[in-house]
Amino acid sequence: MSTKFRTREEFIVHIMNKGFAQAADAFSRFLDKPVIMSSTQSVLFHSHTGFSYLHQEKGSLYVLITQLIGTVTGTSYLIFSEQERGEILSAGNSWNFKDFNDQLKDALLLEIDNIISASVISELANVLHVEIYGDVPVLKKLDASELQKLIVDDPGGKEDAGLILMNTAFSIGEKEQIHPQFIWRLDSKIFEKVPESRLLIAE
Repeated sequence: MSTKFRTREEFIVHIMNKGFAQAADAFSRFLDKPVIMSSTQSVLFHSHTGFSYLHQEKGSLYVLITQLIGTVTGTSYLIFSEQERGEILSAGNSWNFKDFNDQLKDALLLEIDNIISASVISELANVLHVEIYGDVPVLKKLDASELQKLIVDDPGGKEDAGLILMNTAFSIGEKEQIHPQFIWRLDSKIFEKVPESRLLIAE
């Protein structure tokens, strides 16, 4: 018997978590090292409220931006602090991080975003039966104080879009957990795609 959910938003987060679990498998192959998604915390807020939940780091952030294209549109923001960037880039078994120039480091971050975003987007598309895919990601380096403005000023953002903030913990090999932050701005139409059969109380 399929699990039922209290809200459409709860069901969407459930699908995205399944995508993160698949991303951990693909991430493991990419790094040639075991990767486990150990936990995810999610917060849903609407419009431009709720930004108190955003990344609490100070200093530089690396934000990987992927536009969602298709039946449902949106934007994903994968956010690494300077420390998290260093930890995740030094985790691979098949490369020597210290020999990398900035261009190669950026290319690896973009590939990591491709792996994680594609897994989540694919899961959303398959479960909800919608046509949706990710555009080529863009990397921006900015100060933590500028993050909120980046999201508010997103030209592709819609006023009625839902914002899902996900703090995801990945355990990589014997390293301590790395906690990138993911923000998804999703067209409100995606919540309409949730089948009523998966809700505790049909609407």
